[in-house]
Amino acid sequence: MEDKKKFSSSNTPDFFSKEMVITKKSLNENQLKFTYQKKLISDLDYKHKEWSRSIDSKF
Repeated sequence: MEDKKKFSSSNTPDFFSKEMVITKKSLNENQLKFTYQKKLISDLDYKHKEWSRSIDSKF
């Protein structure tokens, strides 16, 4: 298809920031924190559902 626009490197946004550098170690640590937080939230959601069921069954 000839109608497609061709992107030159000057038209595309930068994937990275020129002002900030993040080390691979820092990136990995942040990913681990994020994964841990997601797990805590899902555990909390599960516990809340279980608690709701136990409250409903009492009444």
